[in-house]
Amino acid sequence: MYTDESLIDVDEEDFVPLALHQYSNDANLDTRKTEIKKVDYLSAESGICCQSVMDTCKAPLKDIACEKGTNHSNVKDLNSLSVLDLPSSYQNDDMISLIKSAADLAVLIQVPWAKTALFCQGTGKVDDVYIFKENTKCRCCKCRASEHPSATWGKVLIATSTNLLTASSKVSDIKCTFFYDNDETMHHVKHLQGDAYVSNMLGVCKFFAYTCDVELLEKLESYLDIFSEKWIVAYDKYSTTVKSVEDRLLIMVSHPHSCKKHVYIGKWTKLRPYVQFDATTCPGCEGSFLLIPNFDIFDEDFS
Repeated sequence: MYTDESLIDVDEEDFVPLALHQYSNDANLDTRKTEIKKVDYLSAESGICCQSVMDTCKAPLKDIACEKGTNHSNVKDLNSLSVLDLPSSYQNDDMISLIKSAADLAVLIQVPWAKTALFCQGTGKVDDVYIFKENTKCRCCKCRASEHPSATWGKVLIATSTNLLTASSKVSDIKCTFFYDNDETMHHVKHLQGDAYVSNMLGVCKFFAYTCDVELLEKLESYLDIFSEKWIVAYDKYSTTVKSVEDRLLIMVSHPHSCKKHVYIGKWTKLRPYVQFDATTCPGCEGSFLLIPNFDIFDEDFS
């Protein structure tokens, strides 16, 4: 989290991931075939949820028929998650607190599917927050249309899957929904749109959403701090007491089928070059943050 404008140049945010250029007229045939294949991927079995409307789903997850055949009884409701849902080595409130702090950063992401009347939905994660209080003007859509843009504003950096964002070519088409934890607290839900692409590497696309909602910015910033604190607490507890290669615990927080946040619990089978795991998933899980508590090993030891 930063507040120094000099740390990031707002005038250099014009990078557009190649995967988002759909059917460009100047592309050669091989490139066009690759682009078409990426779009066709969305209609195949994947972690992307296709919708007829860009909205959240209020139906209980247990009442939804999953196209991937996932047994929703194995998916945990975030609000009822307990230590008994975890492997015995991790049955402690510190791990539950860590999972819920990660869930606070989960974002429901929706984009229109180019050249169709459908919408694609997945999940992302708040990656960082930048707050500016002087020398600049807010660049959110509301302030751009105003004669008096706010001088206090910020950017939310969001990470998700490139596969999800391939559906649309315009960053402004991205709709981000925050704090959709349960249907009883919908008044806490916030929405932002995408404003600028930042990077697209190894299947992960990052983009900025601008806002002058300082309360939202400070809330997300505090959630990032809380996650770091909870990670340190869990590290201190488990780094010398649990051999992660034995439990291979993997936690995924997601918005399946455009529903409220749920938790998937499984085991990772491989960490390099991409994470592979045995947890069943649903449409809507694409781009979800994976929480892997390998506190006792270093990055170079991952296999």
